[in-house]
Amino acid sequence: MLQSMESALDNHHPEYEYIEHTGDIGVRVFGRELKGLFENAGKAFFDILTERESIQPSLQKQIVVESHGWERLLVAWLSELLYLFEVDQWLFQTCEIRSLGENRVEAVGRGEHYAPDRHEIKTGIKAVTHHQLSIHKVNEIWEATIIFDV
Repeated sequence: MLQSMESALDNHHPEYEYIEHTGDIGVRVFGRELKGLFENAGKAFFDILTERESIQPSLQKQIVVESHGWERLLVAWLSELLYLFEVDQWLFQTCEIRSLGENRVEAVGRGEHYAPDRHEIKTGIKAVTHHQLSIHKVNEIWEATIIFDV
């Protein structure tokens, strides 16, 4: 199932798509650059969690995550978004990657705090897993496969 289209990608590439996975939710995320891949992974995360369109980008949150290697950094990035939701109730409509290296990502999340009367939680995410995790470049487009434990 295709989700929305990223303007930076051409019309043949979605920002992400759901993939079949028994019991959990899998997504294949795309980006012309790794920066776009990480931003689109954040969009997929919040689209699984709630209706991202219902999130008002009225507040900003600086996010810095470190790990070792692209795949571990992607899991750490998404795990930090999960932590910020579960502990501080942050919901982000967008996450702008300001700096990205193989061991560190710096971003600004734009969103608001969870309000039960305005934000329906569609699917609770328990964890971001390393199962089937991959990042690779196919025909000039970066792709990542991510499985969320729900």
